[in-house]
Amino acid sequence: MNYFVWSQEYINTAAELANVIERLKAKRKGLSKYEKKELDSKIAKYKTYYNECIQIADHLLERHKGAA
Repeated sequence: MNYFVWSQEYINTAAELANVIERLKAKRKGLSKYEKKELDSKIAKYKTYYNECIQIADHLLERHKGAA
């Protein structure tokens, strides 16, 4: 198994998630308080997914380097 390639896939997914987060943040303008709260909840979920991808990518990269 190539841990380096696998970690890069997670990095790419994290970058896509960051893009989604930025687009959702841009949508916040002009929304009602309730709609902003819903959107903030969605953004928080995407941030969680983003952070998980980064953590997994880091772990896989460490495996590639032989540290884990």
